[in-house]
Amino acid sequence: MPTPDNPDRGGGLYARRIGEPTTSDEVNGYWLFGVGVLLGAAGVALFFVTESATTTRGIAYALTALAPPFVMLGAVIRFPLRRTGTYLGYLGTAVSVLGVVWFVNIFPDRWFTASGDSTVITLYGVGLLLIGLAGTVVPLLSDPVYEDYERMRDETAAATAERDETSAELEATREELSSTEADLASVRDELASTREELAAAEERAEDLDAEVAVARDEAASLRESKARFELFTDAGGKPRWRLRHRNGNVIATSGQGYSSLGKAQQGLHSVRRNARGAGLLRIETPVEEAEAVAADDGPEPEDADEPAVAVPSEDEGIESAATFELFEDAGGEWRWRLRHRNGNIVADSGQGYASRSNAVEAVTNLKTNAPGAGEETVA
Repeated sequence: MPTPDNPDRGGGLYARRIGEPTTSDEVNGYWLFGVGVLLGAAGVALFFVTESATTTRGIAYALTALAPPFVMLGAVIRFPLRRTGTYLGYLGTAVSVLGVVWFVNIFPDRWFTASGDSTVITLYGVGLLLIGLAGTVVPLLSDPVYEDYERMRDETAAATAERDETSAELEATREELSSTEADLASVRDELASTREELAAAEERAEDLDAEVAVARDEAASLRESKARFELFTDAGGKPRWRLRHRNGNVIATSGQGYSSLGKAQQGLHSVRRNARGAGLLRIETPVEEAEAVAADDGPEPEDADEPAVAVPSEDEGIESAATFELFEDAGGEWRWRLRHRNGNIVADSGQGYASRSNAVEAVTNLKTNAPGAGEETVA
């Protein structure tokens, strides 16, 4: 009876050299037949190289005796016979092998050359007889319908098991595919979200760049002074400075004469440094004090030796050490003065204004133009 399951197992060489097997029994029967032929050939070869009545000669007899059972069993298995015949063939082969083993055990001491050993001969002969019956008589006596039913049942069970296994693998593959699709969708969503965030960040960066550009333009505009400091000598021979707008108007003056030109430069540098960040304070000041000018030469800034340092840079935070004071003089006009924290007046309006707002506007004009204003000496 052929076995339908796994016909390719062990049949790779058989399929390549002989043909595609239909059952695994076809392949197994072929190899058993080949083993029997090889055993017989080995026994004959060993017979010619050994001496009689020796253990080695007994092994040669045994190998030769094993050839017929294996050759016959290979034929029984390979033929499309009944399962009962296959089982009977296995049994006959086992009995024959038992007889051969018994022979090896008693040869040569208890083996009679003339008559042999009845037990060994009987076992070996019964085994061959069973194999012969398995290949000839049993197929004729067995019920083919029942055998076919069992074969079909086994084939159906094998096919069902294979189908279930395939279905399980397919279901696992589907679940894995679904999980992969879900992961892919999640990654796509994250990618889309990241792209949106990136686009928003790029837009924000562009807005910030635009804001920075505007701020720089405004800073440059603020730092682009429309006025210039003028250093001159008054009628009394003392150096003074004044901040003159390009339209000719004087925005601020030193309010006093200095003992030297260097002192006058130090005074205007102090205005450059402190004017922009100075606060505005309205005070009530007696007329005499308001019109008085400080007796000393004014404060000396720490960076007076390097005039360029007195001009604040665009990125520099300005911390003023002075305060604008807004007051009304005896004539009812509004004036301003820039007083250092040490009490000295470093600049004043040099003129009166008709209204407080005009004076405040003059202060704003000074804050705008003083930090970046250049300087020149005039006659």
